[in-house]
Amino acid sequence: MAEQHTKKRILVTYIEAGFGHITTANSIADAIEALHDPNIELIRKYTFHGDPLLEKVEKGYVKEVKWANIFPWHTYIQMAATHIGGIHNSLPFVVNTIYRRARRQYLKMLEEVKPDIIIDTHFLTSFFSTQYRDKIDPHVKVVTYNPDNNVHNWWNIRVDKFIVNCRLAFHDALEHDFTRKQLMIVPFVTRKEIMEVTDTPAFFREKYGLPQDRFTVMVAAGGYGRSGMSRVLLALMNVKHPITVIAICGTNTRLYNQLQKLKAKVAPRIDLRPYEFVPNVYELNRAADVLLTKGGPNAMLDSVLMGVPVGVFYCASPIEYQSMHLFTSILNCGRFFRTSHKIVRWINECVTNPSILDIYKEAAQEVRRKGNGAVQIAQFIQTYEA
Repeated sequence: MAEQHTKKRILVTYIEAGFGHITTANSIADAIEALHDPNIELIRKYTFHGDPLLEKVEKGYVKEVKWANIFPWHTYIQMAATHIGGIHNSLPFVVNTIYRRARRQYLKMLEEVKPDIIIDTHFLTSFFSTQYRDKIDPHVKVVTYNPDNNVHNWWNIRVDKFIVNCRLAFHDALEHDFTRKQLMIVPFVTRKEIMEVTDTPAFFREKYGLPQDRFTVMVAAGGYGRSGMSRVLLALMNVKHPITVIAICGTNTRLYNQLQKLKAKVAPRIDLRPYEFVPNVYELNRAADVLLTKGGPNAMLDSVLMGVPVGVFYCASPIEYQSMHLFTSILNCGRFFRTSHKIVRWINECVTNPSILDIYKEAAQEVRRKGNGAVQIAQFIQTYEA
């Protein structure tokens, strides 16, 4: 058993498997830090860094995400395969075979940190944390926040507390054998900076040098800038009205360079503004009239909290499809488009009659009024005893 500390050591784990997991982990850690509790020692750690085996695992997840952003069937097949041998057996099988050596290194790392509470936002780190608790330090509490809007087979039912962000995920968790005692439901988790934004779209258009009098469309597809984003951008060049197009290319340098060359060709009718990775991308989102994006839950959430309707053009996995369904069909914060020409038609309609977006903006305000789930998680952690 690990030694007891004068302060409660809270470890927030980070893994790059799409940037949403990092953003969510940061949001929770920031909320804990904002408590200014002298009895808490907060530890933020990229737990797959510093060891070749663990770094190889993380790079594998980055590769998987990029594959899914190009070939969605890839993840659908993987999710279907998790049913083989029982829904709670496939991840332990993978860990005991493919990740066996990496698990040993991960548990060794946790043993060096000696946490009292571990907060995870990814299914693999969550599984490793329960292994650490069961094999090395039984006093540790394992808390997992699921940043998705549904629950899939690889979320670990052996955690001490499993936190979800909507009723759909709550009922999904019960169907996956989580107990009501384990479950906790909070509003969507987001960065405190987003909840603090009060400036108008006009303010951010001026800040970034964007035209004030043009309908503005932002296009983003996660930090990797893939998922059919280039297809949608090319389609937008056919919009018949003058518009501004903000393109967030992220780490996709090739797309960024292509758009830089395209700018002069489509001007002045299309004011094309390519960006690479933007730390405060929510500011550009606030400057837009609509966001066109893939079904990543964090991107849609950020846009909704900025009061900007979403148009979803791609779902890389069943997880993203369920998130898209939640934000468009249930929360009514936007629309789903199966083809690019329907997006162009929608944008033309919105430019002509912007009031058709009002229903989505009103729904977005309702989501924002519920607050930031990261604050509730931090308050829970503050009194949660290891």
